[in-house]
This record gives sequence, structure tokens and C-alpha cells, in this order.
Amino acid sequence: MKYLLMTPGPVEVPDEIIEAFQGQPVAHYGQEFRDLYIDITKKLSGILGSNGKSFLMPGSGSTALESIGATFCNSKKCLILNNGAFGDRLFDISSKYASEVKNQKFPLGEPIDLDITEKLISSGDYDIVLMTHVDTSVGILNPIKEVSKIAKDNNTQIFVDTIASSGLENIEMDKWMIDGVMNASQKGFACPAGLGMVTVQNELLETLKDLPEQRAWYPDLRTWEDYYEKWNDWHPYPSTLPTNTVNALSKSLELIEREGIDERIRKLKGISNRFRRAIRALGLETFIPDGLESHGLTTVTTLGKFNASECLAFIKKELGIQVGGSLGKNGAVLFRVGHMSQKQYQLRNLVAVINGIALFMISKGIKADLGRAVSELME
Repeated sequence: MKYLLMTPGPVEVPDEIIEAFQGQPVAHYGQEFRDLYIDITKKLSGILGSNGKSFLMPGSGSTALESIGATFCNSKKCLILNNGAFGDRLFDISSKYASEVKNQKFPLGEPIDLDITEKLISSGDYDIVLMTHVDTSVGILNPIKEVSKIAKDNNTQIFVDTIASSGLENIEMDKWMIDGVMNASQKGFACPAGLGMVTVQNELLETLKDLPEQRAWYPDLRTWEDYYEKWNDWHPYPSTLPTNTVNALSKSLELIEREGIDERIRKLKGISNRFRRAIRALGLETFIPDGLESHGLTTVTTLGKFNASECLAFIKKELGIQVGGSLGKNGAVLFRVGHMSQKQYQLRNLVAVINGIALFMISKGIKADLGRAVSELME
């Protein structure tokens, strides 16, 4: 059965992007596809505020994370700033390559503490800091601009998981002096899954030859850079690309450029604010406080009024809508609603989610002011 995907990835894909995705695959090599690849990577870098180079890797966002781990964490001392499930993943990956890793955890639902971060970086002699911009497990927006400044003041490299923020939040790699970011196709870019993406500043790529000996082939950017330089005229990547997904990404970037990234971010903030108000109007609460929230997903707490997993099962069965559950130990009280793609944040689909939650609450004898909630969405 086909469900309306209101999850924080994969997302409901816009029709124009699906049209670009469908059809017979084309060859992943040759001048024509090579030119498309180069054009996409330049547009991707531009949206991220970088003059650096982007790479499209068959795989998932975890492929991109592994690429940074294999390339830059190898035999280095790393600091992980961790306030969610995907901070845990950064720790797991970097631990396979780094000589030493400090996993600094912060309370779930709270932002990375800048005072603690500054003390750690200034006294820890770290080579690299890794963190998430938006940890999808809770939907908190972390202060990457401020952390990057602290890192650079202490001659430390910084890499950021922007899988749940690219195309959704303001990112200025050059201005904020961020060395590299990791991405995926199936969230803010509203494409089918299949691509991990890495964007790295050019000056850092120039130092690849000085890094310790490779411990991996596929994810290490030295492999990708070597193919980019030597096979650039027809095959500037070392593996077969999922050409349908690449075509979809090309259309997605075209749509973002047409709308303007600043306008898109402004619109998403308004949608996020209205949806949060609607959740509160139902008598529930958002897990992340105002001012710290991401704008592509909202994490809802039931306040213990009902079991979140039971509610999601009801919405899926009765309305054909799939909403994201919680990651970790909070599945009974937290759930996550994605509003990342143009289809997801259509008013009718947001209203459908609110309606589904309200119907479940009413079925359990719990008061839910559906009319007021819908009014908040429509303001």
C-alpha cells in the first residue's frame, strides 16, 4: 500500500522530481552525463555557500559520514559533539578510524553547550570536531556557526552532518569556515534515497596527499579526487552512479534555485511555526523549545496522555499516513512529523496529520481542539 509519507526522511517527493527520476536508466559515463554531474556538484556547493567541491556517492547519508571518517579522521584525535542518535553514529564511524575519540554528550533535546565546547576544544588539542546541524532523532538545530568559530580559533578542523538541514536551513560554509559537510538525497532535497553527498573546501582537498595512508578505498576522498582529476572528461567518479537519482537531484536543485534558497528557508520557518502552534492547540507540546527547533521536522511529545506508537499505527491504518516514530527509548511519548518537501508542507497534508492525531485522541476520550489547531495552521 502507498502511504502519504510525513516522515523526516524519506519524504513525499514532488511530482516534478519524480518525473525526472522515472524512466530507463542512462549510462553513468560519457560527456553528457559527466557535464550533468559537474553542473550538479557546482549547484550543490553553491546552495551550501561553498566554493569547494562536492561529490555524489552511491549510498546513503551514512556513506557520506563514512567518507569523512575514512578520509580525515584517520589516525587523528577527534571530538564528537553529541546530542542525539546521529551524534552517536558520528562517534561510531570516527572510532573506526581515529587514534582517539572524545564523545561529548549533551542532554537530549538541548543544544550543544558553547561554553563546554570552548573549554574542550581549547584544552583538548583536537585535530577535528564533528557534529550534527540538525539531529533528526529529535529535530534540534545546533549552533554550527558558533562552534565553527571556536574550532577555527583553535586551529581545529570542523565537519558537520547537514543531512537533515541542507536545503532547509541557512548554511554558509565559506563564511562560517566549515571544512566539510555531509548530505543525503532523501530529506531536504526531496529526492528518492540513493545518494550520499560530501562537500569539502578546496584548500583541504589540496592536503589529501599529506594524510596518513588510506585504510579504505571506496569512502576515502582520495579515491574520488583521483578519478575526478584523471578521468574528468568522461567518468570523474570511481563507481556506477544511480543515474535516476542523479537526474532527480538535478531537478531538485533547479527548483531550489528557481525559488531561491533564502525564500525557501523563510517559507519553511513560517510553516514550522504554524505547525508547532497547531500541535499545542491540540493539547500536546513540541519536544524542542521555541528558538532551538529545526524547520524541516517537528518532534511532538504526548505529555504522557497516550502512547505515541499506538497513535502512529492508528493514523497509518485509518488515514493512510505514515508519521515518524521516535529513535531510542522515547517511543512511547515522542513522534516526528516531516515537513521537508514541497508535498509534505502542502496545507492539506499538514491538516491531514493534525486531523489524524485529533481523531486518535478523541477515540481515547482525550480532549482535542481540532478546529483551533487547523486555524493555527491556516493563519
